[in-house]
Amino acid sequence: MKDIWINRKKLKVIRNDILLLAGGVVAGLLLLLLVYCIPVSPMKVHIRQSLPMLEKEFSDSELLEGYPGSLTGSFTDCLMLENAIYTSDEHTTLEQILRMYRGESGTGDGWAPGNSLADYAWDARQPREVEYARYWHGYLVVLKPLLFLTTVNGIRVFASTLQLIFVSAVVMACGRRGEVFLGWAFLFSVPFLYFFSLFTSLSLSICYYVMTALLLIQLRWDSQLRERGWYGEFFLVAGMITSYFDFLTYPLVTLGFPLCVCLYLDRSGAKNVFRRLVGYSVQWGIGYLGFWAIKWVLADILTGSNTIQDGISTIFTRTDIAADCTRTEGFLRVIRLNGSAYSNWAFLLLFLGIAVWFLLYIFKRSTGIRKERAAEGAVLLLVVLFPFVWFFFTQNHSEQHWIYTFKIFSVSIFALLCGAGKICGCALGDEKEVRVES
Repeated sequence: MKDIWINRKKLKVIRNDILLLAGGVVAGLLLLLLVYCIPVSPMKVHIRQSLPMLEKEFSDSELLEGYPGSLTGSFTDCLMLENAIYTSDEHTTLEQILRMYRGESGTGDGWAPGNSLADYAWDARQPREVEYARYWHGYLVVLKPLLFLTTVNGIRVFASTLQLIFVSAVVMACGRRGEVFLGWAFLFSVPFLYFFSLFTSLSLSICYYVMTALLLIQLRWDSQLRERGWYGEFFLVAGMITSYFDFLTYPLVTLGFPLCVCLYLDRSGAKNVFRRLVGYSVQWGIGYLGFWAIKWVLADILTGSNTIQDGISTIFTRTDIAADCTRTEGFLRVIRLNGSAYSNWAFLLLFLGIAVWFLLYIFKRSTGIRKERAAEGAVLLLVVLFPFVWFFFTQNHSEQHWIYTFKIFSVSIFALLCGAGKICGCALGDEKEVRVES
């Protein structure tokens, strides 16, 4: 009977995964179709007004000179902006959504997305049309309405406010639950995303928005997600949303941060915590990779493209070893490159500050090390390794684009703090247990 119950449970999970993936595809397409009804003319006007500022950043400038992690990301942002305003009478709306055509100017080393954007915005003739079908480009659901209303600088001002609200909301949500340590751990992890520069980039802020939104949902409805057994579906949808909105920037944060919160609040024993760590990670991967693959299938079936072939080829390329290295040598090179974003006095002082804060917090607030909670915390510490696993298997991508993939190290910082805090008895649940026993 037990085996039958387990099989039924697995079948239920598979059924729910399929239904959520199918529902996500329908919702994703409908949202894109909806925003494609918005007139493009006001968007082009706002792009033209933004070009003097954008032209200064066409070569991916740093917000702070000497800090490459403060990249404004204009190379990809210009692609996004042209995708938002591009139209062609030769393609249906569905073809445009699934294959994402855009005009392209220049040749060889003379090509740059910024120049192509400027030419298209000013109605200059472009020599060719290209497509970018591998991604969902779900960011257009937000970008098109914003461009209809304001300029790129207007979006940046709005983003700077919204991002501050999101980080504050997460900390306040931790406080409302009484999980003060968790709030501090999150607050100390955010700088490792180069938070101060995120507002300048459309592409490099997407995963931040997704991650913080997921944390707010968790912190508000954690009990319901656990009681109803919906956490697996939660992580599946998290992967789907990441795939829908993001380019391949630093998507691991949308798994790592919510997973740390989930495991930090879990007091069901180390064995169950480990099962959930593995199970929820797999669910996120199914949502992320599955939703991505569905996009390729839809593009090929509905428009006759070769997106599946292109996507598979890209996967092999991006997971290849770093240039002129063995797998191990490449891994070490990628770690050095990505870690170099923190090789400065600012982050050295931050590391020291975190260490001092942690020791003082343990001294004042710790309820002592409890065997079962310590075992759960040790399992949580496994999440510290997630970025290293990611770098090992995505060496090509993480070497070429280390200037923003380094941000996934923030997962290691958050996991380290959460795991150590749980081991040392800093969680609210530990305080409650001590009161009950006393």
